[in-house]
Amino acid sequence: MMYTSINMQVTGFVGSDPQVRQVGDQSVASFSVAVSRKNRAGEKQTLWVRVNCWNKLSEVASQYVRKGSLVQVTAEWLRPSAWVDQSGTPQPSLDMDANRLVLLDRAENGDNGHSESEDIPF
Repeated sequence: MMYTSINMQVTGFVGSDPQVRQVGDQSVASFSVAVSRKNRAGEKQTLWVRVNCWNKLSEVASQYVRKGSLVQVTAEWLRPSAWVDQSGTPQPSLDMDANRLVLLDRAENGDNGHSESEDIPF
């Protein structure tokens, strides 16, 4: 039997505090992570990834993840998605179901010095 898999790791800054909801008898905490780079022309590109943390991981996310946190998330499944920016233009996004969440910093008092004002899709 042949096995197939996706293994994706995302490191970036959280764009919004986690939103926790119930799906049946499971809890899920969702938040957005911005992953940025400079392209060949030197322009900044940002991809927003929506991270879904289920059950035990949702408790960790809701307790410790805050807007501006630096996190590393690993997932074994993802879905293409989109959001609409302020000018009404659809922008690409990814949805991923996390199976591992690492907090790379602990923001004191919710302020870590990041004041970028980008469109946060969710």
